[in-house]
Formats: sequence, structure tokens, C-alpha cells
Amino acid sequence: MWIKFLACATPLFLILGSCQDEQEGYVVKKETIVESVYSSVVIEPDELYRVNALNSGYIDELLVEIGDSVFPNDVLFAVRDVQSSSTASNARLSLDIARSNYNGDVNLVNDLKIELNDALLKMRTDSINHYKNKELHRKGLMNDSEFSQSEVMYSSSKTRYSLLKNRLTRTNSDLRTALNQAQNNYVSSLSRSNDALVRNRLSGIVYDLFKETGEFVSVQEPVMIIGSSERFIVKMRIDEVDVTKVVLGQEIVISLEAYKNQVFKGIVSHISPKLDAQTQTFEVEGFFKEAPPKLFMGLSGEGNIVINKLDNVVVIPLEYLIDNKYVLTANGKKRVQTGVKSLSHIEIVSGLKSGTRILKEE
Repeated sequence: MWIKFLACATPLFLILGSCQDEQEGYVVKKETIVESVYSSVVIEPDELYRVNALNSGYIDELLVEIGDSVFPNDVLFAVRDVQSSSTASNARLSLDIARSNYNGDVNLVNDLKIELNDALLKMRTDSINHYKNKELHRKGLMNDSEFSQSEVMYSSSKTRYSLLKNRLTRTNSDLRTALNQAQNNYVSSLSRSNDALVRNRLSGIVYDLFKETGEFVSVQEPVMIIGSSERFIVKMRIDEVDVTKVVLGQEIVISLEAYKNQVFKGIVSHISPKLDAQTQTFEVEGFFKEAPPKLFMGLSGEGNIVINKLDNVVVIPLEYLIDNKYVLTANGKKRVQTGVKSLSHIEIVSGLKSGTRILKEE
């Protein structure tokens, strides 16, 4: 029985030894490691804006198409605003009435001037009569009752002249104010009508159109998207866990689906200060150090923001690290202290020397 056991045990030992020899291993060495923050990237024009109508109405004329080059102050489309046209017509009518009231052939001011002139003539006549009667009364040739009546008539004509004079001044001022207001309203209504012409504000191209000629558009609806055709930026979404590591000026290593097996370099130029509650990420923007020969809005790819780079340090593949603090050697588990981590490797600060062979835990 004992001999049989040994005979059986020997092959088992050989099998175990053979399995250990075949266990996957890695010889530790010093390398360069780059710590980075990863994100998908989308290419967008450096300047981009949605073009809205300035008033609600029907698109009377659409002057551009997708892909057209546009320049500042170019007319992009015209909106026919029925309400603004009606308002302008009413404002014009009010202006004509106000102008006629102020300086037309027949107006209130002229009527008051005629009344004022009549009142002036009567006041002068009553004044002459009053001073004559005053002399007659002094000489006893007119009794007190007649003289008092003469005095009342003169005082009344003076009062009426003064009232008409004040009314003329006030009426003239009111009509002038009404004319100015009517002119302002008319100019404002024309301005609103001119707002129907929507003009471009930057040099670029038309990237998208959402409306066609004849369609109704409100001021809240975008009609088209216009953006730069030469300058592009890289947009990234960085997790809130990693955003604190990102600073302006850091290098971005960019790969795009449109340019297979090519790598481009960029620089972090903007970090959004606000968390997007829906995606729980922060938007980070960058520009190309040297852009690809041709770019389009919406191109996608991957980007790595370089956070740290160390040369000539002990590095192992991540799959050889156990529980974030151990490695497996021929002599068993060994505790290590880690440092910088990349997507595939991690720095070993202490506990492991270059040249040591480590094993992958099964």
C-alpha cells in the first residue's frame, strides 16, 4: 500500500510543479508612467450659436442652406410678423392725426389763437372805455353804478384773455407732446418691423437648419445653428471624482475615430465651475496644439488629460496588484506601497525591486 501511494504521489507532484511553472508572471522593471484622466471627446466649433427670430411670425424668406459660408451682418432669414405690420400701420395713422392736430390747416391751436385775438381786442376796447368812464366818474358825469359796471367788464375781459392765453400755451405743449409720442411710437414700430430681418453675427458656416420658408417660428425656437468653420475645440465630460485633478494648461492626448492610429495633442483651456446634475460630470474644453487637417462638428473620440508623468520608476501592470496593496511572488504575497496609476499600470513606491518576478493571482 505505501509503495503504491508513493508511485501515485510522484506524478501528482510533477503535475503541481508543472502548473506552477506555467503560472503567468511578469518581471518588474523601471519605466515611464503617465497618470491621466480619461473621457470621451466631441469636436465642436470654437464659436457656435443658435439663431432665433426676434419676433414671432412666418418665415418669409430663408436665404441660406446647410453648409453655406456666412459673414457678420449677412441677412439669414426674414420673418413676416402680421402683428408688427398692423402695429406700424396704426402708429402711422396716429402720427398723421397728431401732426394734423399740431400744425394742420384746421386745428385746436388755430382756433384758440382766433379766440385769443378776439379776447385781446375786447380787452383793449374795454380798457379804453374804462379809463374814459373813470374820467367821467371823476368829473361827476357818470354815476357809481355805471362806473362799477364798466370796471367789471374790463376786469372780466382781462381775465378771459389771461385764461385763453394760458390755455393756448398748455394746448400747444400738449399737442407737441402728443406729436413727439406718436413719432416715437411710429419709429419703434418700424424698428420692430425691421427686426423681422435676422442678421448673422460671426464668420463661419451654417451647420444645421430647423425651419423652412413658410413655417411659423416663435422667438423661443432656434431656426439654425451657425459656428466657426476654422477654429474647433475639444469637449470632454469629467467625472466629479477626477475633476479636482484637472487644471488649465494640462496636456490632452486625443484620438479620433475619423483619424485611426493617429494621436493629437491639446491643451485644457476651460473648466466648467458647475456640475451637470443630469450626468454628474463637469464640462472641460481644450484646443488643439496642432489640429488635424480637416475637422467637422460632432467628430468623436477619446481623450486623456495628463495629470502626472514619472520617468524611471518601478511599474507593474494593474492586473498583478492584489487588493490594491499586495503582489504575489514565488515566496508568497508581499505588501507594497503604490503611487501614480495609469489606465493599465501602477507605480510601486516601495516593497518591490526592479527585476523581481511576480505572479498573477488565479
